[in-house]
Amino acid sequence: MSNAESQIRAAIEHGLDAIAFTDHFRLVPSGELAAFNEQFAPFRVYSGIEITADKEDWLVFGVQDPRIERRLWTYPDLWHFVRDRGGVIILAHPFRWEPLIHVDLEKYPPDGVEFRSHNTPVERQEDIIRLACQYGLGLFQNSDSHHVRMMGQYYNELPGYPDGETALLESLRALKTLTPCAEKQRR
Repeated sequence: MSNAESQIRAAIEHGLDAIAFTDHFRLVPSGELAAFNEQFAPFRVYSGIEITADKEDWLVFGVQDPRIERRLWTYPDLWHFVRDRGGVIILAHPFRWEPLIHVDLEKYPPDGVEFRSHNTPVERQEDIIRLACQYGLGLFQNSDSHHVRMMGQYYNELPGYPDGETALLESLRALKTLTPCAEKQRR
């Protein structure tokens, strides 16, 4: 696994404008995040977190409350925790281990679903797109990079240039309108 600074440098070398660290059950400390943003400006470094709940992995952005780092979440509890704090939640690498989703997406819809990453099964991309269309979810391409050699293959093109966490959340939410499903609905 590559360290954070190596991953930032690799992202810059691949022409990316920003990176979001989403370590399992761990937020990037605010001081460390500020130091990265100062050192690598104008490149942006954001903090998110990856949480496992109900046999699924979830990427969460916009929640800096340290209570999110606990390990024993149910998805409904996580969903309410994130929603109560104005955050964004994305289903990460669905169908990676099993051919079904273990949560009620109709009752607790995330903001998006990851359809491309180093850990998302390529053979399930059409199923993931159908899932996104069915529940009105944004489609995300995330590197899920744990090593610099994985950096830059998958990334999201966000509308505008988010210069802070609030703008990042708005941009992530806006991706819902850019999906193939949204295009079909406009016709």
